Amino acid sequence: MWQKFCSLQSNFVASYVVYHNFRSKGWVPKTGIKFGSDFIVYKHGPPFYHASYSVLISMVDEKTLQPCGDEGRPLTWPVISGMNRVTEHAAKEVMFCFVLKPSNMTDQEMQSPKCISRFKVQEIVMRRWVCARERQDRRHNYLIS
Repeated sequence: MWQKFCSLQSNFVASYVVYHNFRSKGWVPKTGIKFGSDFIVYKHGPPFYHASYSVLISMVDEKTLQPCGDEGRPLTWPVISGMNRVTEHAAKEVMFCFVLKPSNMTDQEMQSPKCISRFKVQEIVMRRWVCARERQDRRHNYLIS
């Protein structure tokens, strides 16, 4: 079954590793196609909270941090800017999940779910900076102290 999924979706291994990572933390990942992302992630599930993050997944080599395999969506500034605008409008934040592939892992090893434990996931959250909000926070902190 693993090989079938790998043949149907070029980034299946990376997507599954990220899915597994979130589920092991108790978060609920759902498809992010509506927001142009790979996943949206809920803290406890759709009935309880809105999704907190729109997730973009990229598999990179552990040593060089260069993209591995077929990158369906390159992370260019226009892509990142567009994603940030969409997620900000939906009250979410963008999370980049970099799946770190061991440099010595072969394609043959990736044909089995046993490879999952060898991957690491690096999560980076991008927050939008709003100068007016910072000014207000500084003023509030100044008045309190």
